[in-house]
Amino acid sequence: MQRNSITRRKFLQGVAVTSFGVVGAQLMAACSAPAPAAGGDAAPATDSSAAPAATDVTLRVQAAPESGQAIMPSILGQRYQDESGVQVVIEETIYAEIETKTQTGFISNTLQDLLYGHHRWLYINFLKGIYMQIDDFLASDPPADYDDLYPSIMAGNALDGKNFSFPGVVHPGGNIAVNYNKTYLEEKGLPLPVDGWTFSEWTELAKAAADEANGIFGLGFDGMNSFHYYSNVSRSFGSPDSKESDVMNADGTQLQYDTPIHAEVAAWYTDLLENRVAPRISDYIENSPTRLFVAGLTATHASTVGNTVALLNQIDGAFEMDAVLLPVGPEGRQGTCYSGNQHMINSNTAHPEEAWELLKLYGSGEAGVLMVLEGKLQPNGHKSAWTNADVVAVNHMLGVSDGLLTAGIEPFPMPKNTRFTEANNVFLNEINLIWEGEVSYAEHAAVIDEKVNEVLSLDRPE
Repeated sequence: MQRNSITRRKFLQGVAVTSFGVVGAQLMAACSAPAPAAGGDAAPATDSSAAPAATDVTLRVQAAPESGQAIMPSILGQRYQDESGVQVVIEETIYAEIETKTQTGFISNTLQDLLYGHHRWLYINFLKGIYMQIDDFLASDPPADYDDLYPSIMAGNALDGKNFSFPGVVHPGGNIAVNYNKTYLEEKGLPLPVDGWTFSEWTELAKAAADEANGIFGLGFDGMNSFHYYSNVSRSFGSPDSKESDVMNADGTQLQYDTPIHAEVAAWYTDLLENRVAPRISDYIENSPTRLFVAGLTATHASTVGNTVALLNQIDGAFEMDAVLLPVGPEGRQGTCYSGNQHMINSNTAHPEEAWELLKLYGSGEAGVLMVLEGKLQPNGHKSAWTNADVVAVNHMLGVSDGLLTAGIEPFPMPKNTRFTEANNVFLNEINLIWEGEVSYAEHAAVIDEKVNEVLSLDRPE
């Protein structure tokens, strides 16, 4: 198998190096898949001791080098090559460039056979014909562990009932895990967050923890300005059986931000911003709210569940921290919002059968375990990965999140016309005006609806 070089140690000795785009590899890799661990482990995705047949087939794999995202594809790609004789070439593409390079590569017929993506461009690229529909493969040759996938995850990746991907990294919510500085809270004599807590308890704790004189904020978010990050929080408001806190209507044709429930969310958050309990952009360190928490300048910080381990590594013992799930809202509603990455097959691949076999490996429960233990990421859509004993030992919040995933998490807020990037950019820019105090919610909510709905009214791309 061919791939770009990786830091810490080579994935294999004597590999040839390929490059696709500008590479800034920040990877850690292992030379082979770890031995199966006890209890809750996913079964190996393949079990073949036969020598591979001679073949001249080559599969090119699109992979992002950042944050360990290329490690699992490299490990399982090597295994597939060893067992099948199919050459697997890992081609690293900077994550921020994948959306554009996937589209231009498809047009120029230079695109890889297996592709990597995110909900932001997943559906629009399927409509453009880039991703192969896999329903026939699922019917005739499904993965052995297909029933282990959380149903809401596969449903959340489909469009109009059509399947064309397997889940990669899965996020139950962009702000689903509230990390907290245990050392600071205990020194202040404040109660620690607990499972099942409420937004009112979080608000009270944040206000008590904030110390403007010393530049310490009570709470922060990874984001409150993108559809999916905002939805994770807004869906905590309203009644458990209601969809009124969704930022879009049910069929994704209208933004519904100018409503009483979103006015309630805005009143709650702007109060915290104006009173210096939550930071504004000018307070961030290197344009990152997360760095405030790492520096000990935010008492609690909401993020993805996988970011808990990243924060532990960055803090490196400077203070003790832990995490709990995002609290429930005033009426007991637990907000969630599915987002994440996916693996797909190029619809123009010359080798669909071989690509399907490799895609099954990349979408397996074993892959989900490797993503955590070797890639330092979150698991994929397999329950066996989220509950794996070794995975939970790395980050107990992954085991906690299994309850949300088993119950079913709420879908990604995707416009019906799939023009997420266009609509989200408008929403982000306009809602930031409210959060930064330049306009009030009352002045601007209707304007946001109008501007975003201009995008939502466009036809689906062809």
